[in-house]
Amino acid sequence: MDTGSGPDADNLDRLRDLCADLAAELGNGQLLAWVDESVPAAVPDVVFGMVSAAGLLADSDPMGRNPARSPLRQKAGVPADADELWSRMWEVDEPTAIELLISLEASSARDRSHRARRLRRNQDDPGDIFAELARLTGPGTRWWTNTDLTTWNPVTQHTFDAMIVGAGNGLVVTLIAFEGG
Repeated sequence: MDTGSGPDADNLDRLRDLCADLAAELGNGQLLAWVDESVPAAVPDVVFGMVSAAGLLADSDPMGRNPARSPLRQKAGVPADADELWSRMWEVDEPTAIELLISLEASSARDRSHRARRLRRNQDDPGDIFAELARLTGPGTRWWTNTDLTTWNPVTQHTFDAMIVGAGNGLVVTLIAFEGG
């Protein structure tokens, strides 16, 4: 990853806007997205901190349901620290990361009128949104995931989770979809 002198402020603002547009309900879960500044060595810690702060690692209930009553809660242990979380991820190329993101976005149950406005702004193609996200993170960005949507390494307490992380040029973008308890 290019350490560079730091992210471009306009790119950072645009990435934050894109991430805010992507947050949505997803079946019985959610799709969450964050962008933050980071040096390459700190990416696992930044990702772990974001996911932990969202309540996805602890025995909490970010969806407002009673976790004790949820039959969908994973039996697998959640990562105890950034190193363990990162050991469950593998590197993918940019096109693979974009295809995963398109698949996750397509299954979101967001307000269709909001989605239609956002898609019109991005030439009616969700792929354009994620291509812009990749372009804004800059050349040399590296991508990681915990899934290919047929198999995955659980990274949260939920029945299913899919995380895609892009890091480069002083930025880290984290998108995570989770479903169930």
